[in-house]
Amino acid sequence: MSGKLIVITGLDGSGTSSLAEQLSARDPGSRVVRTPDSPFDACREVIDLQVRHKSQAAHYLFYLSSVVFASTEIEELLKTGNVYCVRYLIDTVVSHRAAGLNVDLNYDSEFYSIKKPDLTIMIGIDEQVRQKRISARVGGKGFLDKLLDDDERRARFHQEFERLAHHYVTIENDASNIEVALTAAMQHMPWIK
Repeated sequence: MSGKLIVITGLDGSGTSSLAEQLSARDPGSRVVRTPDSPFDACREVIDLQVRHKSQAAHYLFYLSSVVFASTEIEELLKTGNVYCVRYLIDTVVSHRAAGLNVDLNYDSEFYSIKKPDLTIMIGIDEQVRQKRISARVGGKGFLDKLLDDDERRARFHQEFERLAHHYVTIENDASNIEVALTAAMQHMPWIK
């Protein structure tokens, strides 16, 4: 029996990693995966800083390839349990559409196939709460955090996520702890008791 792929998405600071880890902790035998992961994460900063502004297409292909690679690993992990994936194809598409690239949420093409999620959870969050969480992080704001400080750019992200709303369920994570969001997420997961 194959496991389920659950994708957790949302803007940085919305609690995607925390939610994935908490769900996995309640789901014995499951795993948490993040994209981009090794080996792509080793050069992510260089790609973001040196490639993005010169070629959005090259930047997109880097992130797309990281998802294709992760999908291959996820297929193996699904043989032994459920997989909770933080960021996936939807995030790659949304961020690059927001930057002006005409790409879409295609899991299959002539030369690749990406495992389609069984469930995608979008974490909604109040912007002031999100900013407070990001500011409290060790190391401060990252590259994407700073990009999303721009109101117009953040609005484009929200617009692109909304365009794909039929692909996910939304839960809110405005509370001071993850429990409210966790309870809301588990309502969509009958396999977690």
